[in-house]
Amino acid sequence: MVVDIEIFGQLGESVERHQFLKLKTPLSIREIATLLGLVPEEVGLVIINGVQHWMDDTVPMNCRLCFFPPMSGG
Repeated sequence: MVVDIEIFGQLGESVERHQFLKLKTPLSIREIATLLGLVPEEVGLVIINGVQHWMDDTVPMNCRLCFFPPMSGG
């Protein structure tokens, strides 16, 4: 199982912004975030294949997983 990961904004300051992660077993988004060195509580939005997901959702096989910081706007 390969997950295409992209990390946006200030979340990517200390980690590689685009990477591929090979997994032997399915993991939750929270587990992958921790594995990457992200703090799950600092993630504002998670998108898998263009659809919003929650931190405890399981990551499907062969997908694109994007982490975004909290956003604000006006």
